Amino acid sequence: MNVPFSCFRVFVSLVCVVGCRGKHHAKDDAAVVAPAKPVDAAAGFPELADLTRVEPVRQIALPARTGEPRFDVGGPVVVGDVAVVASSQFGFLGVDWRAGHVAWTKPAGAHVAPPVAIGGSFVLIGECLNAQAVKDTLLGCLRVVTPAGADQGYLAIHGKDVEAFALEPGDQHVWASGEHAVAWTRGEQAVTVDLMTGAATKAAGGQQPIVVKDKDRAWSVTQDDEGHIRAEGKPSWQSSQEYTKVLGAVYLPGQGPMVRAIRAGAFAGHPEIDVFDIDATGSMHGTVARPAPGIGVIGSAIDGVGDAALAVRLDTSLERDYVAGYAANGLLMWVWPLPRQPRPDPVGLAIASDAVVVFHDGDTFTVLPELSAPPTAPGAARPPSENATP
Repeated sequence: MNVPFSCFRVFVSLVCVVGCRGKHHAKDDAAVVAPAKPVDAAAGFPELADLTRVEPVRQIALPARTGEPRFDVGGPVVVGDVAVVASSQFGFLGVDWRAGHVAWTKPAGAHVAPPVAIGGSFVLIGECLNAQAVKDTLLGCLRVVTPAGADQGYLAIHGKDVEAFALEPGDQHVWASGEHAVAWTRGEQAVTVDLMTGAATKAAGGQQPIVVKDKDRAWSVTQDDEGHIRAEGKPSWQSSQEYTKVLGAVYLPGQGPMVRAIRAGAFAGHPEIDVFDIDATGSMHGTVARPAPGIGVIGSAIDGVGDAALAVRLDTSLERDYVAGYAANGLLMWVWPLPRQPRPDPVGLAIASDAVVVFHDGDTFTVLPELSAPPTAPGAARPPSENATP
């Protein structure tokens, strides 16, 4: 049975309970991009008055077709100077965030999954543009693209016994599963997709594990349904406390690895997001960073050393959101208020070599300053030139 990708309702999240310059391809080129309109993003955010605010390095208006429904959004994912974002209103865009322009576009139909980077290329999953002759269930099509925008492959994703995945309307996540496959989850269903053939096989549901390494030891870190952190390794351990989300690993010079997690709570009647760093080796010792005011997190990213960015929702108005940047050593470096407006979609974040990049409101790409703490700060670390996010 063939089931088209377009039959599915995909990820819309309100609150998280969480380069080189590319060459153009004539048939995929975007229209001329208009300059981003100026906004007074800082207005109406008194809760941030005592925090260091930054201004965008640059903003890039994206050529979204606003007359069409915005079912899905995803990204950014970064390789070098190119960040890829996805939306039902434009397919996939490769943005040269350093130069400040759209480098290339790829069509994808009305539905898309979050893009992922593997081996220096981007894997893009979306609705098939042409009818695909397959004997079993069709889940969509995948395209492998270089940072410069050159196509390396275009395949139908199909498989047997994956009808339940095809009909699942839940949240989507995509991540690398080895060098030649991706894991694709939708709600409680999951498949593994072979990047060489497009074959999809049913897989156990779950979340992308965070791998934390310390010399010759390693831990696979996940969260259970109650929010407890579980680490499988030597020794294995589990947190007694519950957390809203695990962000990733923190590696500081001269110290053992830590696991960075967040918890939405309140102190003295004021809602806040607490940031915890927990010893990954099993001692359960840890530290707590300065909290960020807010009721929830609608986007997050972390790099290879532990610099982290959070998109924080301040209140139930659904229109007062901001980005908070934490260095690997736990310092709250800066905040940036997003334009005040209703925001039903999640905010996409990624940490590049010397910037934080933000995809928001379906049509805007914002570049913010880097996050690394000053070299003289205790535990300051410098990230590698390219940093993957979990």
